[in-house]
Amino acid sequence: MPYMVSRVWLGFPDIERATEAYTHLGFRVVRRRQDRAQIFLADGVVLELFSLAHLPLNQACGLSEEGELLKRRRRFYEGRIGLLDYVLSPTASFVQLPAQLEQRDIPYEVVGTRLLPQMVLCPPLLPLWLEPPAPLPAPEQTHQPNGVTGLHALMVGSPAYPAALAQHRRLLGSPVGFERYEEQQRAVFAVGKHFVYLQGAQREGLLGLVLRSRYALWGALEPTQTLGVALSLVGDPVFELTGDSAPETEG
Repeated sequence: MPYMVSRVWLGFPDIERATEAYTHLGFRVVRRRQDRAQIFLADGVVLELFSLAHLPLNQACGLSEEGELLKRRRRFYEGRIGLLDYVLSPTASFVQLPAQLEQRDIPYEVVGTRLLPQMVLCPPLLPLWLEPPAPLPAPEQTHQPNGVTGLHALMVGSPAYPAALAQHRRLLGSPVGFERYEEQQRAVFAVGKHFVYLQGAQREGLLGLVLRSRYALWGALEPTQTLGVALSLVGDPVFELTGDSAPETEG
C-alpha cells in the first residue's frame, strides 16, 4: 500500500520561544492553540510544534487502558526535545490498513483515529504513526517566505538496524537503494515524493529533517537557530522519483 508523509511532530519546552525562533527563520508559523503551532509546507506535509507539557498522546486518545506500545511511546518521548515522531498516511483506503499490517506481520495499536505500529521486533520502538490523510491547508498558509517548498527526506536511526530494516521493508516495500553515510550504510526508502533514510545509530529516533528550498541552498542550519533540531536544506531541482522511475511498492 503506497504512503505519503503527512506530519512531523516536534516538541519544545517553550512553545512561545519555538514559534518565535521558527518565525525568525522565515517560516509562516500558524498558532492553533496555546500548546501547539503548525507550519504548512506546499507539498502537504505539516510540521507540528508541540509544547512538551501537551504532547499529542496526553489528551483525546479515547483509551480507558493503555497498551504496551503506547506506554513504550510515552517513555520514548521522555527527555526528548525537537524531533519526536512522523506520521504516514496511506494514499489508498485507510480502512484496509489494519488488514495490511496484519498480513505483513506488523503489530500495531489503535490510538484514537491513529494506528501505532511496532517498527522493530525488539526494543527500542522507532517513531512512526499511521493516520488518515488530513485536509489540505489553504494556499496562503503554505507559502514560506524563506523559500522552503516542502520536505525532501527524514533521517531515522536505530541501534537495532537489522530489525528496523526488516520492519521498514514489510511496511514500505524494498528500499530504492543503499548508500554510505557517516561511515556506515543506510537504506533509502521512497515514500511518495519523499525519502526516509534509515541507518544504524546509538540513539533511536528521528535524527534529522531535510527540507527543499527553491533557492540554491545546501547545508545544515545552526542548532542554536533551530533550538536543537537537525535541520538541513537542499536547493531545487533535486532528485525525484516520478513516472516510470518510481519503484513498485508491495500491497
